[in-house]
Amino acid sequence: MPISLPLSFRSLALPLAVGVVAAVLAGCVGGPSGGGGLAPGLTQAINTPGAQMDRSAALAIINQYRAVRGVSALGADAALDAQAQTLASQYASTGRPPSLPSGLVAMRLSAGYENFAETFSGWRNSPADADVLASGQARRAGFAVVYNPNSAYGTHWVMVLAQ
Repeated sequence: MPISLPLSFRSLALPLAVGVVAAVLAGCVGGPSGGGGLAPGLTQAINTPGAQMDRSAALAIINQYRAVRGVSALGADAALDAQAQTLASQYASTGRPPSLPSGLVAMRLSAGYENFAETFSGWRNSPADADVLASGQARRAGFAVVYNPNSAYGTHWVMVLAQ
């Protein structure tokens, strides 16, 4: 049987839960060697040619955020990773944000952030991006990053979401 909380408690629940995720992202619970904090794959700098992101760590932090927002977890999808990689390469080479390909629920782009933790924080702190991260229509995700030292922003991130 669901418990109905007074409005004052309900209005605090989401900010409190989002604050917990934010505290983890800020490293408030200790560094990677301290047992708490972020997975090294989330803080790894992607500012050299050929650097790879930790897609499973990225999916894990997105799914933690989705859980806080009361939305089911996303599944990894290698085909979506490949599509995101193509889009990120296009983004990094042209400097222009790519259009949302047909068949996808949503796409999030970012440029200039050195690691995925920073990228996620940027998305999480933008109300429009945060709502996309928590889209109930999405069931699968793909991630990619491309570093282009000749571009204005260097690092270009893409996350694609599909049903």
